[in-house]
Amino acid sequence: MLFPIQNQKRLKMNLNGIWNFSLVEEYYEPNFPLEDYILMAVPSSYNDLVTDKKIANHVGLVCYEKMIDIPKMIVNEELRIRIGAATHKVSVYFNGAKIGYHNGGFLPIDLLISKELIDDHNRLSIVLDNRLDYQTLPIGKIEYKNGIERQVINYDFANLSGIHRDVFLYTRPENSIEDIFISTKIDEDKAYVIYQVITKGNIKLIAIKDKNQQVVGLSNEQDGMIVVHKPHLWDIGFGYLYTLEVTTDNDIYQQPFGIREIEIKNNQFLLNKKEVYFKGFGMHEDHLIIGKGANSAHHIKDMNLLQWIHANSFRTSHYPYAEEIYDLADQLGILVINEIPAVGLNFWSEEKVFVEGVVDEKTKQVHMDQLTELVYRDKNHPSVVMYSLANEANTHEEGAYAYFKDIFSHMRTLTHLPLMIVEWVNAESNKVASLADVIGLNRYFAWYSEFGELDVIEERIKKNFNAYFEKFKKPIMLTEFGADTIAGLHALPSVPFSEEFQVEFLALYQNAIQDLDYVIGEHVWNFADFMTKQGLTRFNGNKKGVFSRDRQPKMVAHFLREHWKNR
Repeated sequence: MLFPIQNQKRLKMNLNGIWNFSLVEEYYEPNFPLEDYILMAVPSSYNDLVTDKKIANHVGLVCYEKMIDIPKMIVNEELRIRIGAATHKVSVYFNGAKIGYHNGGFLPIDLLISKELIDDHNRLSIVLDNRLDYQTLPIGKIEYKNGIERQVINYDFANLSGIHRDVFLYTRPENSIEDIFISTKIDEDKAYVIYQVITKGNIKLIAIKDKNQQVVGLSNEQDGMIVVHKPHLWDIGFGYLYTLEVTTDNDIYQQPFGIREIEIKNNQFLLNKKEVYFKGFGMHEDHLIIGKGANSAHHIKDMNLLQWIHANSFRTSHYPYAEEIYDLADQLGILVINEIPAVGLNFWSEEKVFVEGVVDEKTKQVHMDQLTELVYRDKNHPSVVMYSLANEANTHEEGAYAYFKDIFSHMRTLTHLPLMIVEWVNAESNKVASLADVIGLNRYFAWYSEFGELDVIEERIKKNFNAYFEKFKKPIMLTEFGADTIAGLHALPSVPFSEEFQVEFLALYQNAIQDLDYVIGEHVWNFADFMTKQGLTRFNGNKKGVFSRDRQPKMVAHFLREHWKNR
């Protein structure tokens, strides 16, 4: 799946801005323009923009609508619409005719608009269903209380809804370049760029250009390998990008890529044959006012904060992010662990999950389909160095191994990058971690257990981690650890929720893992405070952020900056 670009052969039109918006009934189809509507910004979460609680808490269908005129000079081109992400089940209509459907709130919808549907004035309607069930990711269920639908979610972030990423109309020539696959290998003073171009057009030229647009390699084969001598390797803090420019008899596409090599060896993560220690965060797409809406200014701010604090990586917890974030990580040399929204595959209870009617074969197919979409979307980003296939699933259950065996097998047909699973169960009961290349462990000793008892951390962590390593012999990463902290709350001696307690908490975890040579990194939970569902354990969201929701540093941010400076 190639991202829409604009060049000599392709046109891209951004449809972001103000749309008409309305709650709609079950089985709604936009046969006529919306009449009773309000105005809504795209991209954004509608929950955070409205003042009406009925709309903010709506469970069910909504419709976004926009009138668009299409220039006559492009009507002979193939016209497509691309929605970067919308939650969760999406039906798209053009002039009242349904042109496509998509299940997956964090991945793109890319659809052809038939020429027969195009008129002088056109109505684009996008109908969203934000309800989660056992055939969505994340999973959830609907309960009826007093005749009202209530969404039950089994994960710790808000089910914010809306068109969350850019909407484009774009053109492709006939027999266009449909996809490009690139992988790289390095060997002393040269690199091998292995590529495959999917097109019905005739290849005229394939050129690799450096950042100064100088040609460093040529071919005229649709599939092949080009040798680049004395390459600039993509590395941490050095996001050097080349461009593979494909020219056919009627199309051109420029695909950025980086030359780098990933390997797991001797319980180490190697980038370009050098050991890497991951420093950074689990993050969320979550901001004041726009919710999960993609915004370039917010993206730049977050990347600047990552660089300021000397982080080198982040995990896209718990879903794929907007593509611009990966583009920035590519350019800045930041490592990304790319996670699928397989969160909520447990109920934080004794209830079985991997059973018929809950997480079963139907869920598995959705899981595999979204993994396929994810890899096809992000395959050429050098910043993506690992994929996480689930977060905190019930991997102690009898049915978990069979489920994840198929998930991991499917993923290994799609990518050669290392695969991670992020765990919360103990090693003794884990039935799945053997399938992964790297095991992520989320641990909250002295918070969710032994609340406030900082003296238990070192012994619990070492015992827990050693048990995992002894059983599975895989590199381990501390993927979550943190304590809720109210910005501005201070206490001496420290108490839970104070900024001093957060510093002590993180420092003790870091000390506990520093001598464990199979530990390849630490990701603090969380980069910034974020919104969650309502509950007695949450006050206006999760407060484990190192930064507040408006991106101001807590005391611990300065501690981490110094700690990671030379780590």
